[in-house]
Formats: sequence, structure tokens, C-alpha cells
Amino acid sequence: MTSTFHGIETSKRALFVNTVSMQTLGHNIANANTEGYSRQRVNLREANPIWAMGMTKSQQPGQLGTGVEYTSITRIRDSFLDTQFRRENQLLGSWEIINSSMTAIQNILNEPSGSGLSAVMDDFWNSWETLNRDPSLLSARVAVAGAASNLVDTLKHISESLNNLSSDVNNNIDKKVLEANNIVNNIARLNVLIRDNESFGDSANDYRDQRDLLLDKLSTIVDVQYAEDENGMVNITSAGVNVLDGENVTALAPANAVTATAGQLHGYVQSLQETDLIRNQLNGLVSTLVTGEIKVTLDNGYVTTNNMVALNDVTVDGMGVVPAGGSIPAGSKITSSMEVMVNGFNGLHQLGYTLTEPTSTGIPFFTSTTGAFTLDSIQVNSEILADTNKIAASSQYETVNGVNKVIRGNSDVANALASLRDAIFTFPDSLTSMSQGTTDDYFRGLTADLGIRASNTERNYKNEQTMTDNLQIQRQSVSGVSMDEELADMIRFQQAYNAAARNMTTVDEMLERVINQMGRVGL
Repeated sequence: MTSTFHGIETSKRALFVNTVSMQTLGHNIANANTEGYSRQRVNLREANPIWAMGMTKSQQPGQLGTGVEYTSITRIRDSFLDTQFRRENQLLGSWEIINSSMTAIQNILNEPSGSGLSAVMDDFWNSWETLNRDPSLLSARVAVAGAASNLVDTLKHISESLNNLSSDVNNNIDKKVLEANNIVNNIARLNVLIRDNESFGDSANDYRDQRDLLLDKLSTIVDVQYAEDENGMVNITSAGVNVLDGENVTALAPANAVTATAGQLHGYVQSLQETDLIRNQLNGLVSTLVTGEIKVTLDNGYVTTNNMVALNDVTVDGMGVVPAGGSIPAGSKITSSMEVMVNGFNGLHQLGYTLTEPTSTGIPFFTSTTGAFTLDSIQVNSEILADTNKIAASSQYETVNGVNKVIRGNSDVANALASLRDAIFTFPDSLTSMSQGTTDDYFRGLTADLGIRASNTERNYKNEQTMTDNLQIQRQSVSGVSMDEELADMIRFQQAYNAAARNMTTVDEMLERVINQMGRVGL
């Protein structure tokens, strides 16, 4: 049998439910621009009717409804889209860093341009061409020393820029590891809040939104594999480390960056590898140019600076023909061309004679501060910078009054040194796909290879950016707050509330008639 006040109770429930719906709608509108917020919905159901099933049944026909009630307030979220977004977002973080670093490396090399390394190398070779035309001209010698100094300075500037880039990358790795650890600590805190709140049966919507936003940010920094346990707490593995198990945190260290498979940390590690590759390739260029073994041809009239072994049959003044592989003593004058192996630019320069009096054999044109010739260590011989007469441009000398004097018009060694521009060197196979070629060919191949890698990186970055943006749009279409929808719902809930209030007023008037006016006859 129904209650006298059944209608009041039914209307009260409607008022209460529509009030909660309106409050939730207001929460949605308030957070329409909040990053990571998911719109929430009040889930309604019919309240249990008055008569439940049993052994007996009321004589009153039908089941009388008792109105409406809400079972939960849930957020609208698609976990599948979340997983896809984070997977692509961590790849985007990686490609973004690599793309930025590749752009920085290209800017450091500054190729092609009129002020990059290739232009400075051209000036260096051209200065030797000028010296070849008049080896006794002081201005030509000064130009050679100046061009060589500019080449060394350019190489050192490139090295310094690469060092600064590597230092910046390492500093950013430290910062990103610290940021990732802070995010994981915050997720651990939210894990506890979600577990404690949901243990009472409610859904911790706002806390879950905050945690999902932190997972999005973490996926930008490092690869993220996560799973939610039965208590609603997420466990996270990043860079091969189980960084979060419930509320227990294991902090990442900068060394863990090398095991990251995606994210900005992975991008920084790849950037360091790119920087090291360019450095090693340029070191290979410098080392090969200065000391790389190469075959050169010395013209008729050359006077040997030391005991030498020719690769061909050579006619030597006073000795006749010396067969290939035979030893030619120092101070011997050859009367035919001679092919010999020398150790790069330095080795060839040491076969020449200086403009000093008495003349002397050439000294190494370049020196190294560490032994090996690299971008950092190469420098022009300080003796040559102090006295340009020590540039060994000539291949012959004569003895005048017991003093050996270089033949001033001779520039055979300067010509041979200038010809190294087109000489075929053998480069380390492990650095580039080019094993043989000129120094210009090697540098052009190096920059072309860098350009191709940079182009591929930029394309991958743009593709990942597009995929991530599309997934974010899909997520927003599901979880984002639409003001049009919320305003439409506002009118709907308002009308429902007004109708329930009007219904309660009507029931109240009916009860007032029964309670206060029935039995008063004649009034």
C-alpha cells in the first residue's frame, strides 16, 4: 500500500538528483579550459518500486515507482585513446629533441655558406696556389700562415660549439630526470588518494584526471609502460626501471637515460650520438689531411731531404737508375720524376726546403697539443707563425760559398701541397660510407649525409606531431567539455527541476486538502 507522502518523496528525489546534475554541470563548465580535465556525468537509474517481489502480493495492482536516484558520478574517458596518445607522445618527445639537435649541428657547420668550413678550406688551398706562383713573395707566405690559422680557428670553433651542445644536452638530461622523478612522486601521492577515496565506493574523478595528466607529461620525457591494479593504483616502468609500484617509488638516475626507448631522454641520448659522430667524422678529416698516408709525385730536380724509397724506377744524379724499392740517400738529386708515399700534409711539407739562410728541411706545418690530430688539438706550428720563411715551398737548393741556399724561384713542394686539394686520401671506413676521395669530397659527403639524416628526422617529427595532434583531438571529442552541450543540459536540468518542484507543490496542496480541510463539515 502506498504512503500518504509518497508523492512528496518522489518529487524530493527528483529535486535532489537534478540539483546534483546541475552542480556537476557547473563543475564541467568551471573546468572547460582546465588542462587534462575530463567532463563528468551523473549516472541515473529508476529507484526501486514500492513493492518488491515476495511470497505474497499487494492487492493493489501494478508496481508504483518511487522516482529517480543517481548511482555514481563518472568521468567520460577512453582508455584506449589514452594508451595510443601516450605511445605516440613519447615518440614525439624523442623526435622533437633529435630534430632540434640536428638543426643545431647543421647551424654549427653552417653549410653551404660563404663562411663555413668548406669556404675556409678553399681559402687555405688557394693561398698555396698563390704561393706556388711566387714562393719568395712575403705577402704570399703571410697569406698561407693566415689562411692556415683561420682554418685551425674554424675547426676549434666547431669543436667548441659541439662541446657546448653536448654539455647542454647532458644538463638537460639531468633536468629531465629530476622532472620525471617529481612526476612519479606526484603520481604515487595520487595513487594513495585514489585508493583511499575509492575504497568507499566512489570514483575519484578529479584525482584520476590529475594522474592521467601527469602520465601524459611523463610520456613526453621517457617511455612509459603502466598498468592499474585492483586498488586503482598504477604501476609504472620507464627506461627499464620499475619506477612506481603502488606508492613505492624508485627514482631514475641520469645513467638510466641510455636505456630509455622513447621520450625526450631517448632523444637526448641520440643527440649525443649524433654530436659524437660529427665530431669523429671531422676528426677523421683533420687526421687524414695532416698525417694520412698518400702517394705524391716529386718533379725532376728534387733534392732528397732524407733517405727515401721510391715507388718507381728513378734516375739519380751520380747514381744512375735506382729501381723501385731501392734506397735513395739524403741530399741526392733526382733527374726524373719520383713517386713516394708521405704521411699527409705534414709529411709532404717536411720534404721541402725553407727560405731561411742557410736553408733547412721543412718542419711539420701543423702540430698537435695531444699527439693525435683532432679538432681540439690541431694548431699551426708556432715556428712558422713566428717566421714565415720556414714555410718549405721549394724542392731544390744550391750551395753558395759553402752555404746551402734555396733556389728562390722553385716552388715544386708548394705546388705539390696545393695539389693535395685533389689528392685521393683513404679515410676510416667506420666513419662514413666514403672510404676514398679528396678532402673536399669527404666533407661534402659528410654534410650531405648529415642533411639526409636531418631531413629524415624532421619528417619523422612532423609525422609524430600530426599523429599526436589527431589523437589529442579524438580524446578531446570524447572527454572535452562542450559549452553548447553543457548549456543545453543546463536548460534540460532546470526544466526538470522546475517540473519536480511544481509536482511537489501540487502534491502538497492535495495533502493540505486531506489533512486540514477534510472532516470540517459546513465550513
